[in-house]
Amino acid sequence: MKLENSVTIYPPPYTDQNNQLVNPPPLVMDYLDVTYHDNPTNKIVSATVRNIPGSFVIANGIDYEKLGDVNRSTLEQLLYDSLKDDTVTKLRSKFPKTLEEFPNGPGTILTNMISTMGIKSTPNCSCRRHAIEMNEKGNDWCEQNLPTILGWLKEESAKRSLPYIESVASMIVKRAIKTSRRLIKQSNG
Repeated sequence: MKLENSVTIYPPPYTDQNNQLVNPPPLVMDYLDVTYHDNPTNKIVSATVRNIPGSFVIANGIDYEKLGDVNRSTLEQLLYDSLKDDTVTKLRSKFPKTLEEFPNGPGTILTNMISTMGIKSTPNCSCRRHAIEMNEKGNDWCEQNLPTILGWLKEESAKRSLPYIESVASMIVKRAIKTSRRLIKQSNG
């Protein structure tokens, strides 16, 4: 699918297996290599774009039924229409979120603080997902939802058979929020 204008997508930074920060090179695209996936049983058509993780739902449910005969030209127009307002943002949104995108976010700060105590997140724990959620929702949300965050920490402590002391956990989370606010203010000021 030819784009009207060339776009540059900056994939998010991430930390590799050697604990090194990786900044992937930008993707410069003037053409999207699209594969369409028609699933009549579930009444959904989606599209995947080469080099972009994730997929785009083109039509589902009633909108799928209205398509009638599904052909590439129709699907390409639907995808084009869904991307045209902000192609870069919409393509970028399909990359998985990383903690490294928000180095000053409260979730990243909390993760780093806990890591310095020797407690590392594992591939099967929910720590990373919760930290990313904290970053996305911001410091105000974290402050207002302290009991939720403490619940996450308590649950993960139990899974790892680690002691959990709520007053200590609360102090650490509040420190992460305070540090995040300060770092964000410094970087914006």
